[in-house]
Amino acid sequence: MAKPNSRATLISYCKRALGHPVIEINVDEDQVDDRIDEAFQFYNEYHSDAVEKIFLKHKVTGSKLTLTAAVATNFSVGETITGATSGAQAVITTTSGSIIGYSSLTDSETVFANEVITGGTSSASATIASISKGDIENGYITIPDLVTNVVKVFPLSDTSASVGLFDIKYQLHMNDIYSLGFMGNLMSYAISKQWLAMADLLVDADEKHIDFNRHRNQLRVDMDWSSEMIADESYLVLEAFRILDPTTYTDIYNDYYLKRYATALIKKQWGINLSKFEGMVMPGGVTFNGRQILEDANEEIIKLEEEARLNWETPIDFLIG
Repeated sequence: MAKPNSRATLISYCKRALGHPVIEINVDEDQVDDRIDEAFQFYNEYHSDAVEKIFLKHKVTGSKLTLTAAVATNFSVGETITGATSGAQAVITTTSGSIIGYSSLTDSETVFANEVITGGTSSASATIASISKGDIENGYITIPDLVTNVVKVFPLSDTSASVGLFDIKYQLHMNDIYSLGFMGNLMSYAISKQWLAMADLLVDADEKHIDFNRHRNQLRVDMDWSSEMIADESYLVLEAFRILDPTTYTDIYNDYYLKRYATALIKKQWGINLSKFEGMVMPGGVTFNGRQILEDANEEIIKLEEEARLNWETPIDFLIG
């Protein structure tokens, strides 16, 4: 038995499962493509084998102004530039050729336009040709298309690290570790760690509220970007789920469930097409029975979708207290 390893071989498999070439499958190629797309859409949404858990690293970018001439080095890093028309201001972080980089605007409500800018220290001036906003100015990062869900953003700093000799965490750890070799035990140390974790959660938590929508492909993080992020130096690490690309992992085309579901969808389309000629008598007394094919396909689809939701869908996370 040939194993499907591409979109074309999957389509051939589905047609053979329906009787081709012994029976003519009255479905247009564009309709077949639509049903395959629909099968993948459902498979990616509800089948746990279609996605993988990943950790993404993203370098936070700053904004850039492209000037009409290569005079960016006439400006000084660290000085404030001001737009002649808009009045927008920003502190320069990099200069190279015709590009001036900055992290964020001094006033987020006042933005640069294609205008003349002037340096506050160097008194240099230049005209902006184009503007490329970075993550800090936008307040969000762009997420790849295949990512379906972002679970969390990892803490931006290590809150469990000691900040000094008299830090309460340092003292508790030092006392607990010291006592482990004598009269102490792991239980008291574990309880201390749980207490510190709870105190961190209530007082000094670095968890960020995030807002992700896969149709927008943007992850918004509620924080003070200008003070917590450094352009082209800071990183965000994300825990996310990503769809496995079948062009890379061709074994997906041979997935048992996907083959059955795609075949059922094509069968349904076949029944819809034939139902238009219901009752029509062909030469030799043969009649179309598209309605029966359609009903059988609908029953198969309902069973397969129920099977996916019950057996293959990733369980919902519950909070246990």
